[in-house]
Amino acid sequence: MKFKNSHKAFAITFLIAGTLVLGILSLDMFKYNVQVSETLIDITPVEVVETIEEQNQNELPNSKSTNKAYNETKKYKHFAQAYKPIAPPEDFIDPRLENREHNDFKINKATKTKAKNTVNKQELTSFNGVNSILKKRANASANSSTEASANKNSSILYSLKGRTDTFLPVPVYLCESSGKIVVNITVSNTGKVIKTAINNASNSTNSCLQDYALDYAKNAHFNPSSKTSQIGTITFYFKGK
Repeated sequence: MKFKNSHKAFAITFLIAGTLVLGILSLDMFKYNVQVSETLIDITPVEVVETIEEQNQNELPNSKSTNKAYNETKKYKHFAQAYKPIAPPEDFIDPRLENREHNDFKINKATKTKAKNTVNKQELTSFNGVNSILKKRANASANSSTEASANKNSSILYSLKGRTDTFLPVPVYLCESSGKIVVNITVSNTGKVIKTAINNASNSTNSCLQDYALDYAKNAHFNPSSKTSQIGTITFYFKGK
């Protein structure tokens, strides 16, 4: 196949037209890219600036509130100093205080007089009254020394089915020894202990411990029951001194 001049002209025309079209498209794409890049360059600083401005605006109220709190403290302090109470003159006497002191003096004087009269009338009217006072003081001193030397290091357990104690104090004793004392008890329907005895489960035969255990067991009291009598045990743990 031979190319004619018309074919050559058509090919040249087609190439020129294609080149022009590609050139136009390339130019449009170049312009579009330039616009996009310019848009991106313009927008980014705006966002950064807006973000910085928003942060600054958010920080402003905090700084204002902080300054405000500090200023209010100063203001209150200044207010307190400005309205500081003025001390009264040195020669000023409050009649309320004077009356109160006078009344207190009367009350104290009356109390002392009454106490003095009571002692004089009841205990110092005769030799027997003096002896009574001395005896009371001696008894009080003996009781205090006994209580100071008493041992309170003990604990209690009891076994009485369906009953609860209403009075069962921890023993206070003067015994030197330690041990476990088990006491058999018989309780009435009213809750009173009517019979006691030392149980063989006890691990000590010390008479001092047994006496205290029996005494405290007799004074124990339990809640009422429909049973006429009920048998149980109270276990005392004496730890000694």
